[in-house]
This record gives sequence, C-alpha cells and structure tokens, in this order.
Amino acid sequence: MEISTLTLKLIILLVPGALATTIFKQLTIRHREQSDFMFVIISIMFGMFSYLVLQLIIYLITFVKNLSSKSNLKYEKIETFAKLSNSNSIPYSEVIWASIISILLGFIISKIDHSKLINNLARKLNISNKYGDENLYSYFLNSPDINWVYLRDIENSLTYLGTVESFSETTEHKEIVLGQVTVYSYPKSKELYEIDRIYLVYPKDKLIIEQAKLK
Repeated sequence: MEISTLTLKLIILLVPGALATTIFKQLTIRHREQSDFMFVIISIMFGMFSYLVLQLIIYLITFVKNLSSKSNLKYEKIETFAKLSNSNSIPYSEVIWASIISILLGFIISKIDHSKLINNLARKLNISNKYGDENLYSYFLNSPDINWVYLRDIENSLTYLGTVESFSETTEHKEIVLGQVTVYSYPKSKELYEIDRIYLVYPKDKLIIEQAKLK
C-alpha cells in the first residue's frame, strides 16, 4: 500500500506524542488495558501540547532578544503550525525538539498522576471523591504510609509479615513480593521461620492484606 507524502508527514509529526504516551503508559498504573483508539487520542494530545510548548519557548526567546537588543524581531510561528497542510515540508528539527519536550512531558504528567495532584485538589474543592484510575489494590499498596504489612493466607493457616517490595495484578491473580519476611501460623500467630524475600500469588478473592504497626 502506497503512503502519501502528507500521511508520512503526519506520522512523523505524531512521533513526540507517541513517545510521551509510551512513557506515561509505562509509568502509570491502570486497572483496565488502554485501547488502541485511546492511545492514538492521547498521543495526539501529548503531541499538540509538545509543539505548543516549543512554540512558547520560541516566543519567549524572541521576547528576550527584543528586550536585550531593543530590536523588533517578529514572533514567528513554528513550521509545524505554519505549513501543516504543505506535504512537501517536514520540519525535522522541530520534531526532534518536540520529541525532547515530549519525553520530559511524559515524566512530568506521570509524576502528577502518581501524586494524585488533580484528584487531591478536586477532593479539597469538593468537586469529586475519586482517588484515581487504578484499582484499590494498587492504590492501597502505593500509599506512602504502607510499608510493613500482614498478608493472611487463611486457607493454608499462614500469616506473612514483611515489607512491600513490589506487586502487580493480572485479570485473575494478584502478585506481591515481600522482604524481611516472618512467617506465622494462623490464627495462633506462632512464629514459624524467617526469610529474606518471598513471592506470593493468589486469586483475586483470596488475598487479605493488613497494614502492620510495628512497635
């Protein structure tokens, strides 16, 4: 299938957005898998914002030059915006700079998402009580005050006490790695043995985790 020059240009212009979206997807936790359609939409949004930031930087540089030299330089639009419909003009240098901006943007937006800045602000303003897009399992274990936990394995009459090192979730199971682990019997809480690290996997409805308050 032959690709037109305009289509090729649009693909190249979307590279910054795809970079930022890939970083954001890798660094954030989502309960549901993102569809290809949403990936494209978010990529377009990230890409447009990257080019807007590039445009603002160029305007700022022009503004500073006008102040320092008392010149009257024109505020030029970047070629991406000025010649968007011109299929023969591909601003490779702008794509590269926008890609660098998009990488930083991906990390910044991921940090905002991880810190729940928007959700916390919405709760303070009584706009929404939503805590985020991840499920409660990830939200609970990602809480900054969650370090030591008790994990109850009632079917096998065991309790694990340890620090949360990592965790993940599939459609059927929940996985967790604990460090500095002490294993007790359940429900008598008799200490059985200690181990440096343990990997545990359970069906979604079989996992009980309690925050441990150590003296």
